[in-house]
Amino acid sequence: MAQRNIFSAIDIRSDKVICLIAQELEIINRGKILQLIGIGISKLPINCTKPFSLSYVEISNYIKGAIAKAEYEANVKISDVFVSISENMTSEYIDFNITNINNVIEESDIKNFFKSKLFSSLYTKLKEPLHSFPISYRIENRKSVSNPIGMRADNLLTKWHIILVSKNYLEIIYKTFLEIDLNLKQIVSSNYSTSLAVLNDEESDLGAITIEVQKNKTVLSYTFDSQLIGFDIIKIGSFHFTNDISQIKSLTLEEAESIRKKIDFFDQDKKQDKELDKYYDIYLARAEELVKIISTTVTKSSFYSLVSNSIILTGYGAKSIIIQKLIKNKFTNSSFRLGSTRKINGSKTYLDNPSLTSSFGLLSYATNHDLEGEASDENYSKKSILSIIYKFFQNL
Repeated sequence: MAQRNIFSAIDIRSDKVICLIAQELEIINRGKILQLIGIGISKLPINCTKPFSLSYVEISNYIKGAIAKAEYEANVKISDVFVSISENMTSEYIDFNITNINNVIEESDIKNFFKSKLFSSLYTKLKEPLHSFPISYRIENRKSVSNPIGMRADNLLTKWHIILVSKNYLEIIYKTFLEIDLNLKQIVSSNYSTSLAVLNDEESDLGAITIEVQKNKTVLSYTFDSQLIGFDIIKIGSFHFTNDISQIKSLTLEEAESIRKKIDFFDQDKKQDKELDKYYDIYLARAEELVKIISTTVTKSSFYSLVSNSIILTGYGAKSIIIQKLIKNKFTNSSFRLGSTRKINGSKTYLDNPSLTSSFGLLSYATNHDLEGEASDENYSKKSILSIIYKFFQNL
């Protein structure tokens, strides 16, 4: 064993704060292995739908609590962290044209986007770019190609998918971690980190939709050719199921949440439960509404033809047997499965839990972030296997 690198990730969500610590081991004749060595979880209040709406003291204590548990289990002290967020993000698509190349196209030609006024103009008083994905290429203003590197051309047009985030929101996060005395290495979109955790190579290359049922919303992420090409947000999550039961049956949120979790695992087709039957129709109505909106949103998306091969359900509310059945019945022409974490070693109790996928995806990002193609990347790499996406985006 020649080397041991430590990576730490903090996933801040509306249901909990999760801290993961992993070690990357260099094993002779086996290469690098990422091993989970510590996990800490701080559950947020049941009525919390936006973690940074809590007071600074409250959210800081939840973060520090999760870190303390993970550090104790891993027997290490962390100083650098990757942090994922799930709020205040939007998409933008930008065409970046390079003219008069008159030479073989190199990686630096594509990365010149980050030196351009077009990119710097994305930094405004309200927003700034969080992720940048090169998702299509055209040379000589006509020919779509999978990978232009090594080709000789005069002109190169690259379409970029930019994820923007609220500047005020970022400032709150940076201030929080500065006060905790942790070096925040990078903030990552949970939409992206989730797809990194649950998609296998074939799904990522050939197209997939990741449906992540969070506490306060559901996020639909579209991946093709190993790039996050877009996402949609539906403002319904597991909390809405809980709140429905609470309001209709005059229960506390805590009581309703306990019932919701039981119904998640309740299969009415296989057994009867007189106690749960009193709440089942309330739950079912909300589930049917959510899945109907998911279906409509996905099929109306301009990306549908690219990503409909595979549907992966994950997130805090993904354990619901009802939601699983409804989605599977809606997308009969797509391969469907429940998403769990891949490519990380550790307890299957954690790795198989769809509620933790965004957290584990953050660890994957931490060990492979040089592959994304952002301004800070030293080794830009675009794995391109198909040309269909480039023709597709040419017509957008």
